[in-house]
Amino acid sequence: MFYLFLHDIKFDDNCKKCPKTVDLINKLVPRQYLHAFFSAVNPNTHIVDHNGPTNRKLRLHIPLLNVKGSRLRVGDETRELEEGKPIIFDDSFNHEAWHDGDKTRVNLIIDFWHPDLSDSEVKFFKMLQQSKLK
Repeated sequence: MFYLFLHDIKFDDNCKKCPKTVDLINKLVPRQYLHAFFSAVNPNTHIVDHNGPTNRKLRLHIPLLNVKGSRLRVGDETRELEEGKPIIFDDSFNHEAWHDGDKTRVNLIIDFWHPDLSDSEVKFFKMLQQSKLK
């Protein structure tokens, strides 16, 4: 993983290496969750089934490089990944991924607040996310 943002943490050195990507995220992704990273998966890898921690966000997967032989299952649906064709899903649903290709696959993954949440709900959840337990 090559993080650009991890919740409220901005990885400045990484963002400086990918200024166009960061600029596009800032301009095009509505209500960012501030969680974005490049994911590189080696050939013959299976990311076992798992669930994200919350349904207050959606996840955008953008397959970028070497996606042949890659698929993603969310719930009961499995899809073959296609280069440049994004997939959006609620990662609180059980999901897993496979990469049976012969080269390292790279995706850009960006989370954004669920569109069913109101602005005040997003503000509240951001406050909770930023608070620290004492």
